[in-house]
Amino acid sequence: MQIAPRMLANYGLIAVLGAGCAGPGAAHRSAAIHTGYAYAFLATKAERLQDEHYYKAVKKWQQARAHYVKGYEAGMAALEKRHPGFAAAIDRQPATAIAMTGAADVDLLYWTAASLGAAIGLSKDRPGWIVRLPQVGSLAFRVTELDPGYGEGAGYQLLMVYEASRPAMMGGSVKLAKHYYQEALKYTGESSAALFVAYSESICVQEQDRETFVAMLERALAVKAGGAMNKLSKRRARWLLDRIDELFI
Repeated sequence: MQIAPRMLANYGLIAVLGAGCAGPGAAHRSAAIHTGYAYAFLATKAERLQDEHYYKAVKKWQQARAHYVKGYEAGMAALEKRHPGFAAAIDRQPATAIAMTGAADVDLLYWTAASLGAAIGLSKDRPGWIVRLPQVGSLAFRVTELDPGYGEGAGYQLLMVYEASRPAMMGGSVKLAKHYYQEALKYTGESSAALFVAYSESICVQEQDRETFVAMLERALAVKAGGAMNKLSKRRARWLLDRIDELFI
């Protein structure tokens, strides 16, 4: 298993932004739990282990990937149950599949996209998963169509990471990623440390913009809003600042 690029790892970070479970009976509950657990307790620990305990880190990444896959499969199963034919259509006729969904599906669309993106980030040696990357964009874009403000712009944040993580030959666009960042910012203001962390990793590292990288992480650390997600994101911001010389030439 190859170590996932940091920009792809951000799917896990964005996934747990606060569009939390709507209750014990929510259709998206399984996808949300698997994805949130994988990022918060496995993937982040793996990153911190990789320098001194590489094989332990690999094991944690494998465990994280297994949970991301379970989250994606749970989300797809729920969407298929609501809209028979959805799972088969999402690859071959994505527009047709997406058109089946409505406002009641926003939670499922979001968590399915986030868990899939995170799974792909840990599947660099599995072409069968990498080819599913366009699903992430289709699902996340539908979230923004149905509910632009969902999870304080979480759909736009997913799209930001999606566009930044795709190579240009696959249609990826850093310019578009920056546009989605601005859209997300309209809903988060200065209250989401995760948005600034994701921008720093997804865009600044790719452009080798060290100055903006530091500025974004400082904005993350300056967020006054509380909550577990901001605490986790600030911890990551400090960790990234400590590793800055590894990320920039």
